[in-house]
Amino acid sequence: MFEQAHGAIAAGTIVLVRTGWVERYADPKRYYGTETLDDDSDLHFSGIGADAARLFVQRSIAAVGIDEPSIDHGPSKDFPSHQVLLGADVPQFENVASLEELPATGALVIALPMKIGRGTGAPLRIVAVLPSSSR
Repeated sequence: MFEQAHGAIAAGTIVLVRTGWVERYADPKRYYGTETLDDDSDLHFSGIGADAARLFVQRSIAAVGIDEPSIDHGPSKDFPSHQVLLGADVPQFENVASLEELPATGALVIALPMKIGRGTGAPLRIVAVLPSSSR
């Protein structure tokens, strides 16, 4: 549907997936989809599917972000989207806020992760510069 409205996603694009889930962020039980926050085996949110991750890799996407706790769906145990994207050196951004303020295309995204030696993840400062037509 996105590409029908806006054209094919170009190589080198940072894709930010806006699900609206971030509206739940202030309520951790709703955000993570579980009453038992100390048990990550019962998480519930959508994430993106492995097929979408493979498509992003085929399209040579620069990075993928989402407004949910994880790129993979909550109950995932094998994290297929993580495996596909990271296997192709495609960075992932999770818990991205304020995506509703961005236009569908045209924003310049600057993502600055904290350097953590041998870390498996890092806090990220992500900002967007809006095109003049959307200001």
